[in-house]
Amino acid sequence: MEELIKLVQIVEKRGGMPPHVFTVNSKEKQLYREIITGQIHDESSANLILYSNGQDKGGLKMVKSRLRKKLMNQLFFIDENIGNNQGSHAIEQSCLAKFLQARVLLDAGANNLALPLLKQALSKAAEYDFTYISSLCLRAIIQAYVNLKETTLFYKAVDQLKTVTSKLTADQESEMIFSEANIELSRSIVARKDYLQRVDQVLGKMNKIWQDAKTFETFNNYYRLSMWLHELNGNFDQIVNLTDRSEQILKDYKNVAKRFDHRYNQFIQVYAHLRAKKLEQGLALANAYLPSFSPSSNNWFAYMENYTLLAIHAKKYEVAHMLLHQVQENPFIKKINKLAQERWTLFEAYLQFIAPEKENPLKWQSLVHNAPTYSKDKEGFNVAILILQVMYYLEIADYEALEYRVDSLKKYAQHHFKDSFSERSRIFFKLLTVLVSSNFDYSVTHKKGSHLYQKLQKTPTPGDAYAEIEIIPYEHLWELVLNRIKNTTLHAKQ
Repeated sequence: MEELIKLVQIVEKRGGMPPHVFTVNSKEKQLYREIITGQIHDESSANLILYSNGQDKGGLKMVKSRLRKKLMNQLFFIDENIGNNQGSHAIEQSCLAKFLQARVLLDAGANNLALPLLKQALSKAAEYDFTYISSLCLRAIIQAYVNLKETTLFYKAVDQLKTVTSKLTADQESEMIFSEANIELSRSIVARKDYLQRVDQVLGKMNKIWQDAKTFETFNNYYRLSMWLHELNGNFDQIVNLTDRSEQILKDYKNVAKRFDHRYNQFIQVYAHLRAKKLEQGLALANAYLPSFSPSSNNWFAYMENYTLLAIHAKKYEVAHMLLHQVQENPFIKKINKLAQERWTLFEAYLQFIAPEKENPLKWQSLVHNAPTYSKDKEGFNVAILILQVMYYLEIADYEALEYRVDSLKKYAQHHFKDSFSERSRIFFKLLTVLVSSNFDYSVTHKKGSHLYQKLQKTPTPGDAYAEIEIIPYEHLWELVLNRIKNTTLHAKQ
């Protein structure tokens, strides 16, 4: 039933089944309709609905089989331009459809009828760099010319096929390297680390294949694997270079630009600038690329997270407040998942803490007491929640409560920070411990924390696959902590 439901969803998303496909009041029509409405979700619910008046339930298997055949046939007719499909995917399906039609005609001896279809498919496949379709079409064209005894056209097509074949070989080699990487990186941690040690060798080979072949597939495989491996290793400067180069490649190679996801590259380019701490350049890019993303999409909210964090990390707090208001005023914010909504609540809390708006004071007590409880399903900003609570008690100078929160941080670190990827958080937690052990005295805290602070500045952010969220850079938070206790000490002396 699970497979059938998935087929129904695919067909329904791309236009649905035409009315003439089903006979009136047929069981398969009822099954299709009830799957769409969500009434049928497994075998028992299907039996209950389709055979409510005690009919033979053994017929369900046959009904499912008939519906499956109708759905599979409909796949040939669905509109690939409906939904979120890229235009190039629709082109690919159209080329394959023409090729299959031409094959039927060739097998029937209608060579002259097949040739126009094959040439149309070949032309479009070449334009969009579908080398495997070009190869299929040229082989069929060669067969047609053999049947028609067209010697000159035969040799011309053979030369074309030789060129396409070399490109197809490059595509296949590139695909195999990418597939091998996918398998290796899904294995044990030891196997993954072993593979990551060969990153330069693998990417060097992938780059050479792309430079020699200059096809979409060789570039796309090289791009995706480079992005993946650099991200796992936390090499965000390399990702910045890759995305910058990619923008130029898209301008220089139309065959790549036709099928490449421009918005994805823009998204990653902005994100990489954030993680590489190239903040001013990242802000300029984020502003320039923003019109590419629809405010009604989930991608817009994800993009705005990176844009807002760039502004916060660059200490452009007015810009960050402006971006936050844009997000909060977007009616589609109610449609993003709960976790994403909670992230925006945290962003607001941190931003109001470090750069409060006088006309819109934040209700700290409410936010801290109602902050989401840290748990596995919120992995990625558990640390941010805990630190926010510490900052709150520092702000109101409730040192007893602050000591308790720092102790909670210590316990959290012992349980969760066992790997090197948490090093920055571990160092910051130690700084907060210094704050408590120094009895919140500015001079003592500053002196004792100096070495740890320098170490924090030298410790890079971890790779994305393991990163906890640093909404405000820890360096900025520590500077703020010192300023708070310095002012408190001055007021106490006065």
